[in-house]
Amino acid sequence: MADPRSFLDNLANLHLVMSVALEHLQGNRDEFAATSAREHVTQAQTLVGKIRSLGAELEKEFQALESLVAEQRHLM
Repeated sequence: MADPRSFLDNLANLHLVMSVALEHLQGNRDEFAATSAREHVTQAQTLVGKIRSLGAELEKEFQALESLVAEQRHLM
């Protein structure tokens, strides 16, 4: 079983990584779209699809976590 501090640290790390990734994407997307070769655009499209799938899975996990926490609070 993962200890609560480790779980919270992982959530904080996920937040940090996603924040940096978003900042990088926002800062570079226009130049990428304007200057990239077709091969790079195809790779980007593939990666965006994979990231969207992960985002959907994360949303499901967040909903499950929120539901479990709410259930535990209700029992207290």
